[in-house]
Amino acid sequence: MTHHIACAGQKTVGEERRGGMEDRSQTSNSEAVKNETLSDRDKSMLRYLLLTQDRPWEPNATEVLQYRAGLGACCNASSHLVLTKRNTPLGSNMKCDGENSTIPVEADLLALLPETSPFLDYRYKNCAVVGNGGILRNSCCGKEIDQADLVIRFNLPSMNFPEDVGTKTSLVTINPSILMERFQWLENRRKPFADVLRSYGDPLFLISGFSFSSGKELSYRTLYTMEDFGLRPQAFFLNPHYLGNLSNYWRKKGFQPSRLSSGFFFVNVALEFCQHITLYGFWPFPLDLDGYFVPYHYYDNTFPKAGVHQMHTEFSHYLSMHIQNVLRLRLGNCQ
Repeated sequence: MTHHIACAGQKTVGEERRGGMEDRSQTSNSEAVKNETLSDRDKSMLRYLLLTQDRPWEPNATEVLQYRAGLGACCNASSHLVLTKRNTPLGSNMKCDGENSTIPVEADLLALLPETSPFLDYRYKNCAVVGNGGILRNSCCGKEIDQADLVIRFNLPSMNFPEDVGTKTSLVTINPSILMERFQWLENRRKPFADVLRSYGDPLFLISGFSFSSGKELSYRTLYTMEDFGLRPQAFFLNPHYLGNLSNYWRKKGFQPSRLSSGFFFVNVALEFCQHITLYGFWPFPLDLDGYFVPYHYYDNTFPKAGVHQMHTEFSHYLSMHIQNVLRLRLGNCQ
């Protein structure tokens, strides 16, 4: 397996990876995966994963159904992933999953919600869950991603690398941090935000704004902005009740981070919705499979706030699911 092939029309790996970045010499994979990042068991699984990346992969239907049954019983993404009039009745209190507080469900919120979930009884054969990891850079995975029936992306990522990340988007999340940092809370010019949304074609936008009570006003402003620019029918609020139930589900399994990442949340959503799942761009390490430096994101090298997520532990769960043939973790070059 090789990771150092440029897609048609792309720069070479040397130009892409080393241009403007620290030039690091090639190292062995054992140096890339350090002792503190993965347990011996997980490193053993990673070695197995490296050997199987280019082999045919088929899901284990029994294992997939077990995951789907457990997640359906605890969380039920089809009905509860987004806020609706049916699952968020007037006069109830919506519990925030990120803090010990509640938001009263009043008429102004209810007026913004659909009657029922857009995901009721949906099942997809092939799903691509596309993370933002730098390992996607020069992966040539774009065509493969675009062949999926459902393509999930996170936090309004750049679409300027179609050879690597594809052009198709079915669902894309919008987190408050993105609205604050890139679009100044939507308090000034809003057209740049609308222009970014249009770059994804015609997906569903899932706004994560009710995990904290302070996010209510920004959530409303986001939806009103989308309405003003003709994008309102595509926008939904993520349900903090669903997010909280999913967090509790994993706590009972011994995984207790401060907060699950958006990627981890939606891998679990895909486990309920999809028959075949492939993950792209999920990689928490500074070096790729061949030992070359990769940026944190495929579009920049900006790191998240420390201590919020446990990306290495999340990755170990993806490894376990790959070994069980529940999902495929795509790490190599797709060309």
